[in-house]
Amino acid sequence: MYVLLLILLGISRYRAQKNSQLPDELYAAIVNSFSNRNIMFSTEMIRSSMLFIYVGVEEDESEQIRKAMHYRGTHLSEYKPKTQKIFAMSVKKAPVAKSLTRFYVRQNMKMSTEYRVFMRHTEGRARNIAFAREQLDEVNTFYSHEMGEQIGQVVKESWWKPNSQGLLVNAIFFNLSWERTFNPEATYPREFRVNATKSVMIPMMHEDSKFAFGILGNLKATAVLVPFSHGDLRMLLIKPDQPDGLAALQMKLQAMNILSVARNLTMMDVFVGIPKFKIHSDLELSPAFEKMGIKDIFKPSKSFSTLLHRNTNFRIDGVIHVVTFEFQEQGIGTPSTDVGNGSLTHTFNGVKYFLATHPFAFYIIDNTSIYFAGHVTSF
Repeated sequence: MYVLLLILLGISRYRAQKNSQLPDELYAAIVNSFSNRNIMFSTEMIRSSMLFIYVGVEEDESEQIRKAMHYRGTHLSEYKPKTQKIFAMSVKKAPVAKSLTRFYVRQNMKMSTEYRVFMRHTEGRARNIAFAREQLDEVNTFYSHEMGEQIGQVVKESWWKPNSQGLLVNAIFFNLSWERTFNPEATYPREFRVNATKSVMIPMMHEDSKFAFGILGNLKATAVLVPFSHGDLRMLLIKPDQPDGLAALQMKLQAMNILSVARNLTMMDVFVGIPKFKIHSDLELSPAFEKMGIKDIFKPSKSFSTLLHRNTNFRIDGVIHVVTFEFQEQGIGTPSTDVGNGSLTHTFNGVKYFLATHPFAFYIIDNTSIYFAGHVTSF
């Protein structure tokens, strides 16, 4: 009850840190937990969503979340992360991005009045629900209706079990074109080396133009910035020199100022190759949280006294974070822009190359914030 009283008085224990560096532990826990999957995630939106659990739990469970999520005292009106500003952007009245959070609590476990008051001050919602197949279809239909069919299936059947008690779900889509569209005629197969023993042929988009580029000797990596068409948003791609070097690279990146890396790149002629692909990045985050010391909320306990009207054993069965996105010639989403040259081979003397032909990391950023991070490791 103490945590919730603080929030209702205007102290929420959350402050969006200067968003030029990802929270070390959270970024590392996610990329290590899902090292063999193509993923995209927002650490700030994960931290924001976790408030729905944090304010409902007491004792050791509360302290585990506070330490791992780096919640600090501030006003409730400031708890929204800086990445929220991307959700206010629009192109031709269509949102650039949208986020939707729901906290589902077992039907017969009534939530307390105090907790419901807190939920009125958030953009998310908590509701009691039966964890049955019919309600699962209802939930996925709801997300599809609110966010569009491109979001795909948000909640898997394996996460929605008849004996579930609590499930936190956050889903995001990102919909924006490149500043300069890749020429579809220059999309052709290239070999992508997954690891030392496995390679696959994938469609690769190509563009020869001026990009911010750099050879990062201290990281044993190469980086390029590909701009989007709106809001100074850019995708920073960082590729290790060696096909098996991504894990070591990400260990170094987690402690670095990512925006500083981007600022130190230099505009020059670059021949860029990026895979054309679509990912439905659906992450159940409990393995990552357990690496960070958040363990007890996933076990039955009576520490959810603020969440529930009656103090009884309760547990969280999953924390779901879903991002659906598509890399294609016009960018992520459907808007069109000017078409680039996209030559089948480069046309510059002394051209630099950035060919994403083995696992790489990426970030979606602007001049002041990191909106998403992720990596591509397999096809």
